[in-house]
Amino acid sequence: MSGKLKVVSAAMAAASLATLTVPAWAAVNPQMPPEQRQGSVEYITGGIGRAQAQLFERQMRRHRLAIELLEHAGRAEEFTADATVRIVDAKGRTVLDAQAGGPFMLVDLPPGRYSIVATLKHKTLKKSAVVVTRDKLARATFEFPPRTDG
Repeated sequence: MSGKLKVVSAAMAAASLATLTVPAWAAVNPQMPPEQRQGSVEYITGGIGRAQAQLFERQMRRHRLAIELLEHAGRAEEFTADATVRIVDAKGRTVLDAQAGGPFMLVDLPPGRYSIVATLKHKTLKKSAVVVTRDKLARATFEFPPRTDG
C-alpha cells in the first residue's frame, strides 16, 4: 500500500470513528434544537428521546407557551412528532403554522388569548382559549387517540 493511500485510509477510518462517537456523545449531553422564527414568533420544537424531553421540560419556564403532543398507547401515553400546530390570535390572525419536530413546542408569543389547533395525520384537536401572560407559563397539551401516528 502506498504512503498516500495509507494516509487516505487512516483519514477515512478516523472520520468513520468520529461519526460513530458523535451520536453517543449527543445522547449523553443533549442540546436544545435551534430556535426558529415565523414572522414575529420565536419557537423551539423537539424533545425526541428521554434526555431531550427532560431538557425541554427544564427549559419550559423560559418561554411563555409550552405545547405538548401525546398519543395514547393503551394505558400509557407516548410522545409523538410530526403534528402540525397552528396558533391563531384573538383577531383571527394565524401567528404560527408549523410542523412539530417532536413532542414539544416552546413558543414565545405576546400576551393575549389564542386558539391552538394540532393535527396529526387525519385527527385534529383544538384548544380554544389559551391565555398567554408575561409572567406565567401557559400550557396546552394535546392527547391524540391510539394509532393516530400510524
